[in-house]
Amino acid sequence: MEIRESFIVPAPVETVWSFFEDVERVSKCVPGLESVEILDKDQYKVVIAQKIGFFSATFEVTTKREEFETHKYMKFSSVGRTVRGAIGNLRSNDLVEFETTDDGATRVQLMSQPALGGMLGAVGHKMIVSKSRELTEQFAAALCATLGGAAEKAQEDAQA
Repeated sequence: MEIRESFIVPAPVETVWSFFEDVERVSKCVPGLESVEILDKDQYKVVIAQKIGFFSATFEVTTKREEFETHKYMKFSSVGRTVRGAIGNLRSNDLVEFETTDDGATRVQLMSQPALGGMLGAVGHKMIVSKSRELTEQFAAALCATLGGAAEKAQEDAQA
């Protein structure tokens, strides 16, 4: 499954890029995040609680930035498991792309290839896409508020 989300941040790409490089600042914008532990410059562990459909779960996830090109993109891989709630595991490959718009703002495009196992693997594709949109909207609003603006929806595109 591949999920795509996009939003516009009313700030220059250099500002948005710097924000994304600061895991502690980014973590404050992530809905349901309980804790973050920075393991090294490109790797961190988070504990995050989410409700997907009828299931509630708290995940412990290790994320690593695998590759990046400054002001262009970042690639991540994540592996985790539930530590409370519905039993399951998670793997994800993610790409965050940054593009300057004509008016000097930044379009952030998120592409994710998540895989859920265990009880959580029974959750349908539509439910996961819906949850992804909800979380992206909340994250974008928090990020823009932190940077002093309002998020603008660029596009919604979810694909299997």
